[in-house]
Amino acid sequence: MNRRAHQPGGFTSVELLLVLALSAVILGGAVVCYGTIVRSMPSVSSMVAVPLGTARTQAFYGTLSNTVDVGMAPQYGALSLAEELREQFLADTLSATAVFCLPRDGINTWKPSLIAYNPITDDELDTPQKFRTHIIAHASVSSSLFRDYRNPLNDGTAVPQNTSIFVLGYSKYSGYLKVNAIYDIDIIRFTGVTEPNGTYASVKRYADAAAAISASTLTYMGGYEVFFPPSIPNPTSASQWSTDGFAPLFVTFERASRLALRETPTTIDRFKRAYERPFYFIWWPDPAARHLGAVANTLASTDPRQAYNQMAGRSAFMFTVPMFPAL
Repeated sequence: MNRRAHQPGGFTSVELLLVLALSAVILGGAVVCYGTIVRSMPSVSSMVAVPLGTARTQAFYGTLSNTVDVGMAPQYGALSLAEELREQFLADTLSATAVFCLPRDGINTWKPSLIAYNPITDDELDTPQKFRTHIIAHASVSSSLFRDYRNPLNDGTAVPQNTSIFVLGYSKYSGYLKVNAIYDIDIIRFTGVTEPNGTYASVKRYADAAAAISASTLTYMGGYEVFFPPSIPNPTSASQWSTDGFAPLFVTFERASRLALRETPTTIDRFKRAYERPFYFIWWPDPAARHLGAVANTLASTDPRQAYNQMAGRSAFMFTVPMFPAL
C-alpha cells in the first residue's frame, strides 16, 4: 500500500514574506494618497464669535445670548447639515399645498402653526403678495415685517437680504390654514471696527415639536450657519464691501396668462413665464464657498435672467419649487 507524503498546512515563509511585501506597498500608496488629499484641502475652519445680539438669537434659536460661535467658510461641518436640510426641504415642499416666499429686511418674529382663513369670504391666495395681504389683515402681522416686493429690480429699491419660506399643508382645523414648516434665510453683514469682518448666513427650519398635539408656535428644528470672510481682505471702504452679497434669495415666475394684465413697471411682465403653474427659483448660501464676492452680470434688463444671472454657480443649493406642489 502506497502512502501519500505528509503535507503540512498553512503558508510557507516565502509566501508570508510576499504577502507582507505587497501589503506594505498597498498601505504605503494609500498613505501617500491620503496625505496628498489632506494637503490639497483647505485647513479646518476657525470659529468666529458673531455678535448677533439677544433679539436675533431669541428669534433664531430661542436662546438669550449676545454672540454665537460660527464656523468660518469654507465650513464642511455646516455643509453636511445643509445637505440634511436640503433633503428635509424637498420632502416638505413635495407634500405641500402651497409655498409662499416672503422677503424681509429684519428678523422674522412670526412663526404660526395655524393661520385663520375662510375660503368663502377671504380672497384666493394665488400669489405671495396676496398671502402677505391676508396675514396682515387676518393675523395681525405688521406690514413692516415682510416686504411688499415683487422680484428684483422692479421698483428701484434694494433687494431684500432675508426671506421666510412658508410651507403650507393640509389642515385638520376648520377655518385655518396649516403651516407645516417655515424656512428662514438670513444674511447679515458685519463691518464695525470691533466686529468680525464678514457676512453671517443661515438657513433655519421651524416646525411643530414632536410631541405637539395642538396648534402652537413653530419651534426651531435644525439648520445650518456659516460666516463668510470678505472677498477683498481687510476692506476699508463701503465700495469694497458692496461687492459682497448673496441676492436675490428667490425669484417668482408667475403664470404666462397674467400677461393679459399689463403692469407698471413693465419689468414685472418679464417674469410671467410659467405656462401652467407658478414656481420659484430659490438659492441658499453654500457653506463650501470661500466668500460671497460678486459675480458679473451682463444681461439686458428685458431678459428675466438679468435679475438673477449673478447667482449662477455661486451655490450648490439651488431649488425649483412650485408655488402649489400638491396640485
